[in-house]
Amino acid sequence: MNTPTTPALTAPPVNPLEHGLALFHKTPPDYERAAGWFRAAADSGDGEGIAMLGLCLLEGLGVAADAVQARALLQKAAARRSALGRFQLGRVLMTGRGGPADETAGLTAYVAAASMGHAEATYNLANCLFAGVGCLPDRLAAKALYLRARTLGCTLRPQGVRVRRRELKAVRVLAERFADPNRLFFLVQERQHELALMQAVVQPRQMQAQSRANAQTRSLRHAGRLAAGVVAAMAGTLGEYLRPTSRDAGPTTLSF
Repeated sequence: MNTPTTPALTAPPVNPLEHGLALFHKTPPDYERAAGWFRAAADSGDGEGIAMLGLCLLEGLGVAADAVQARALLQKAAARRSALGRFQLGRVLMTGRGGPADETAGLTAYVAAASMGHAEATYNLANCLFAGVGCLPDRLAAKALYLRARTLGCTLRPQGVRVRRRELKAVRVLAERFADPNRLFFLVQERQHELALMQAVVQPRQMQAQSRANAQTRSLRHAGRLAAGVVAAMAGTLGEYLRPTSRDAGPTTLSF
């Protein structure tokens, strides 16, 4: 007589990243245990686990802060296509934590994370384009990316940035185009090339205008020195009429 076999009881596989995130985001957070789970995830080659361990080391959450090791881990996570890793790598490159600052590379990391739909990376990319950090200033694209970041759920709001009525249509169109992850990098790059070309055309004209302005300034200064010489020569005959009646009578020198 055959007896039925009882299937072996097997525990569900443990996901160290999920355990770590649960501890990281609980109230209050348990960063020390979370960092242990992130290390386990990192050891298994999980890109997001590597990024979270890097973040803990960067900010000293549950482990001793080590910016150099954090930077190395974030570079590794970014190479494994971790959106968080690319965003945090952008932060350390921009600020020079754990190594030399590199604004251009930081901007590239933000673009890479933003193209994966990372809301805060999109917001930081907008900040860079608005202020011209690591790139030429492109305020129209920045405003479109602020709008895109809000759509992605970013709660941060830029201070003092307003979309003018005449810009509204262009900003909306750009925001829609930036929503395509396959186009964002090339759109930003294309606009930077256009801005560089415009600057190359405008800059020589500005230099010529500055040169003419400098020549006019020199002429005025020369005329001023001549006028001052004439006044000095006449001072002996005009005497008291050239002297201010009091210290508050007005300026005693002329600026050309």
